[in-house]
Amino acid sequence: MEFAVLEGLRRVHFQPVYDGVVARLRALRAAIPATVEMGFHLCYGDSGGKHFKEPADASLLVKVANAISEDAPRPIQWIHLPVPKERDDSAYFAPLRNLRLRPETRLYLGLVHPGDGIEGTRRRMAMAERFVKDFGIATE
Repeated sequence: MEFAVLEGLRRVHFQPVYDGVVARLRALRAAIPATVEMGFHLCYGDSGGKHFKEPADASLLVKVANAISEDAPRPIQWIHLPVPKERDDSAYFAPLRNLRLRPETRLYLGLVHPGDGIEGTRRRMAMAERFVKDFGIATE
């Protein structure tokens, strides 16, 4: 839902929108007990197997991931970023070079999609590796 708001597809009662979304994600982060592992799945939805909007690139995802990671009072174990099925181009992945996760945070990229098998996953993985070296592979 956060990315629908950030992309201007849903109206909210707060302004500025980006700052309000990040503040709410940070509040959620603070509410998780210290004894529980913490991770974030950043998402563009999956209603009917489709995103509510295809991101132009990963820049907004990177911006939000950096914002929730940079001042975290305790470790975030993982952050998952989606990768659209048809995106195996440098324009989508280039913003990943600006990702600034803390060393204890594992990045997962949603590279696996139904319908294009290992070949599609490998294409997306090869492009991702040009911009970020250490990541786990997940479904989108």
